[in-house]
Amino acid sequence: MAGLYGRGRELGLVRTLLARANGPGTGLLVVTGGRGTGKSSFLASASRLAAGSGLEVVQLNGAGLSGVSLRYLLDELREEPLAEFVARWHDWIDFHAPGGSPQGAVVVALDDVDWCRSVESAMRIVRRAEVRSARPLVVVLACPDDVPEPAAALAAEPGTTWDGEQGHRLDDQSLAVLCCRLLPLPREAIERLAAEVLGRPPGPEIMEVCSYAGGVPALLMHVLTGLLEAGVDTAPDGTARPHRWGVLPPQARALASGRLTGVSDSTRRMLDIASVLGQSFDLEALSAVLGHSPLTLLPAIREAREAGVLTEECSLPAFKDLLVWQAVRETVPRPVRGAILRDVGHRLLACGGADALSAEYLLRAAESGDRRAALSLPEAVARRARNDPVAASDLAAQALRLPLPEEDGLVRLVRIKAAGLAVRGLLSEAVHSLDEALKRPLGPASASLLHARLGAVHLCGGDLAAAAAQARQVLSRAGRSRVPRETTLLLDCCSSPWGSARQEPWPAADGRDNGKDADRARCAGPDVAGSHRFWCEGRVAESLEMLRESSARGPAPSWGDRVAATFAGAARVQYLVSLREFAEAEAELREAEARADASGGRGWRAMTGSLRALLRLEQGKVAAAGAAAEAALDLSRQYGTGALAPLARAVLAVASLRRVDIPAAVRQAEFLDAALTGHRSSWTTPSVLWAALLVTEARQGPRTAVRMAERRLSEGVSPYGLLLYAPYTAPWLVRTALAAKLPEFAAEASAAAGFLARNNPGRQVLGAAAEHTRGLLRGDTAALRRAADLHQDPWSRAQAQEDLAGLCDDRNTAVHHLERAIGAYVRSGAPRDAARVRHSLRERGVCKRHWKCADRPVQGWAALTETERTIARLVATGMTNRQAAEQMSLSHHTVNYHLRSIYRKLDISSRVKLAAMVHA
Repeated sequence: MAGLYGRGRELGLVRTLLARANGPGTGLLVVTGGRGTGKSSFLASASRLAAGSGLEVVQLNGAGLSGVSLRYLLDELREEPLAEFVARWHDWIDFHAPGGSPQGAVVVALDDVDWCRSVESAMRIVRRAEVRSARPLVVVLACPDDVPEPAAALAAEPGTTWDGEQGHRLDDQSLAVLCCRLLPLPREAIERLAAEVLGRPPGPEIMEVCSYAGGVPALLMHVLTGLLEAGVDTAPDGTARPHRWGVLPPQARALASGRLTGVSDSTRRMLDIASVLGQSFDLEALSAVLGHSPLTLLPAIREAREAGVLTEECSLPAFKDLLVWQAVRETVPRPVRGAILRDVGHRLLACGGADALSAEYLLRAAESGDRRAALSLPEAVARRARNDPVAASDLAAQALRLPLPEEDGLVRLVRIKAAGLAVRGLLSEAVHSLDEALKRPLGPASASLLHARLGAVHLCGGDLAAAAAQARQVLSRAGRSRVPRETTLLLDCCSSPWGSARQEPWPAADGRDNGKDADRARCAGPDVAGSHRFWCEGRVAESLEMLRESSARGPAPSWGDRVAATFAGAARVQYLVSLREFAEAEAELREAEARADASGGRGWRAMTGSLRALLRLEQGKVAAAGAAAEAALDLSRQYGTGALAPLARAVLAVASLRRVDIPAAVRQAEFLDAALTGHRSSWTTPSVLWAALLVTEARQGPRTAVRMAERRLSEGVSPYGLLLYAPYTAPWLVRTALAAKLPEFAAEASAAAGFLARNNPGRQVLGAAAEHTRGLLRGDTAALRRAADLHQDPWSRAQAQEDLAGLCDDRNTAVHHLERAIGAYVRSGAPRDAARVRHSLRERGVCKRHWKCADRPVQGWAALTETERTIARLVATGMTNRQAAEQMSLSHHTVNYHLRSIYRKLDISSRVKLAAMVHA
């Protein structure tokens, strides 16, 4: 069927001829075409088509038959069945299909008719057979390409009438003559044929190779089968493409060699070496191996372009297509190719400035088995890592699949691979790669380098305990005089509580290691550490300015600097959210998300997702905040990027509290308590501690929450860092301390808020927090009013309005402030706080209807109202009715009433059964 693609028009002529077979007269179809155009396949298809129409068909191979033999052969077609004819001429018959009627038409197909030098002779023989035969006769002849044009020959006869371009002629003796020439296949037919042979649609490179066949089916089949034998890959779009470094099939190589004839010896030498470098090649690399300047190569390049061998691709000279390139490359013996690649790599490595090319050429030489190239490969990859750690990581991964002769090279490549994975946020893969390398038998110095890099990766992922363990491994192996720089920076972050800068000196860094990789690991980043220190000291402007200068320097080259830049951007977003500069925080967050996507991995999306959750929470979008936090935690578990996982859990805890989902808040608080107990929450400490304080106050009361705050602050948590977390933090601490009857702590918190406002003039959120704490501490309603006007976010404003109501003696004024507070709490997505305000309103004789009518079933969990579901979840955790009432700001009588309704709708009678249904 291969030769029939694109032959629909020619088969239409066969159908036209067969349509006359049941009527009077004889038909003749003359098929011509070049060698390999598929004449035999076309003839076989015509025979099957005729047999399918119920006609008797005889297909003969005309090779060796003369004109006289053909005349005798056709004379044998009598009225009797053709069985005897087939038996007598069986040596020349390729196909026979008996017809449905002994009087029906006979179709004779003759292939390879080399004696037919004119159409006129064929017409005379067919006409004579028609006269002597009692049955309608249709003859199809396949002739060589050197037969004179049939249409021209027939048109020259007198008394002929033509119909159509294919030479359709009707004469007075009812002889229908059709002739067609099989032309090269069109592109669509070539694509269909290639897809059938290769098993998938052909890509542009495959079609480029197929173009050399000139649309001739026989040549095309040779090329396609050769490509299939050499190896075909699947492109990302699902199309087939040749294996780039595979062996070119000889069928295709022969087609491409024609373009190389006639070029000079010097140009051919240039092309041989250029083909080893690649389909497109760098002139600097080519001139380096030839020992000439790029200008001296101009005549040879011009000659190759005129010969149709070279073209231009992205400002680089390149071979015109894949076929020509591989045809030239395969004339260079394989050992010579490796030597050329190694020589180019060494020359570029020596001159500098072409690290990417030198590493690529040395890798290819090493893959071909060149030992000297393998020895130089780690140095070339390390130089590439200076400016592009991601690309260097991919090269290192490929190099590690080769048998490396030295331990030093192995260690360097493993470290480079892990660094590139860290830049992409694939920290779990980086840890796995380093762990696998540490399982090998290594010397103490090599093991120390890998442990140092592993500790740095753990630090990037937020696992400070694992990072500290690796630092101890380095110290135990390397000694205090040869500690890698990574470890000293790692110890800066891990040696003191809460990730603060260390006070005790550690051993000096070993400069020898940095001379090898030249990628100073600044995993914590001095900009981030310095900014965090300023922030914890209450110096807001200096902190933000340091981060702004860091981002203004542009992309950092080394892997440590790039990771540090990621953390710097995250810190800046968190600080901007704390200062209520939501628009700028949103813009910074989008840039951070774009950088995470551009790094080639989704790992750092865990950090941006945590920041997104924080931003949504502070904007009052509680449901969106919870969804973003859950997604961030999933990514951090998948990729090992858990540096901001405590922030995501803190958001979930606060969001659960605002939705009165105490069990969910308690589950998150367990993770937060573990982080605080280990003193390892680093610069997420304020958010972690804030969420833990809220959950503690909700479960155990204000006094326990204040004692927790006092304990953590005494352990080293910065009070300014905690108060800067959000403008409502300081007022909440003062209010909670006063409720716990701890006025000293309340006074200290108010004084700290005042210090922040005085030392950061122009920061409205800090001024609002200071006024708010002052009003609470002194009972100053004027200060609380100023705070309510200054607060920018609804939750803080609602707190101020609620506090104002508590100080008002006039009932109407208090109700006014409470009504404003309840509206702000609802906009903040805080139904728990809104319920507390409704309780205060009820105490003043005001009932606020807040439920919605809904169609619910009579029985089952779906029958419960939102209030009933909340009470059910609280009671299922073991709370008493009075404790549940305190959480929901209801009377315990109201909770008793709702609980009876819950039992009735669920058809249960005990708390044990209720807990089983809630936790099912």
